[in-house]
Amino acid sequence: MAEPFGIVAGALGVAGLFNNCVDCFEYVQLGRRFGRDYERCQLRLDIAKTRLSRWGEAVKINDDPRFCSSAPTDKSVQLAQSIIEEIMLLFESAQKTSKRYELVADQQDLVVFKDKDMKPVGRTLHNGLKDLACRRQKDTSLVKKTAWALYDGKSLEKIVEQIAGFVDELETAFPVEAVCHTLAGVEIEEIKDEASLAILKDAAGGIDAALSDAAVQKIDAIAGRNSAKDVKMEDHARVHLGNVFTEAAVHREILIRDQTINSVETVMAKGESGIQIGNTYGGNGFWDR
Repeated sequence: MAEPFGIVAGALGVAGLFNNCVDCFEYVQLGRRFGRDYERCQLRLDIAKTRLSRWGEAVKINDDPRFCSSAPTDKSVQLAQSIIEEIMLLFESAQKTSKRYELVADQQDLVVFKDKDMKPVGRTLHNGLKDLACRRQKDTSLVKKTAWALYDGKSLEKIVEQIAGFVDELETAFPVEAVCHTLAGVEIEEIKDEASLAILKDAAGGIDAALSDAAVQKIDAIAGRNSAKDVKMEDHARVHLGNVFTEAAVHREILIRDQTINSVETVMAKGESGIQIGNTYGGNGFWDR
């Protein structure tokens, strides 16, 4: 954030401050030290942004006149203003910490990931969440911002957890839980494959219960196409009901849109046998028997 925070806070109404707060996420990059965790960490940052923008959509922050003033009289709006300012200060503090690190780090440790470094499924989710937040925002051109980087997972996890806590407070101050859950369901309407939903559910863990619940419900609906009425097992036999997505499948170059139906009346598994009622995508699978 290039502009001093005090100037930003004083020049904008609560709605404008909120839109610029959401916009701050767009300028955060992740360093190469994130390694294989980069994709999940980027999605967690995206989800934190999406959840914040969802609250704004739920309270109609860009339409409700209570949010127009930079000095609101409504107590709930005053609280919201204070929380939004705290989130912006959180970004400002993290950026300063990164700047200090850059003064002493080796140049190779300062290289950052790009969107093109993500796998196809993760990149599609990232772009979808990014577009969603942009559609919810109004113009934020008043505040000049510059890109900056986070260089370790602990810093990012601290940020997303704190933001989740702040949004918890916002949702308590403005009781819009039912609306937020409905919006979370709408957010994943276009996601049709089980693998993408599983990745999204994992990334939302601990920071966005509404999105995680929506993903689980949709996964269950998809998994419902695999069924068995009567399952009997003896000895060391194993039976798995449902689809299996291996790491290789998740990282493949195309999205998996599972539309098959697998149904059996009776299953009898004995000895060392293993039976799966469902599909396996990628190598091995079914617990890598």
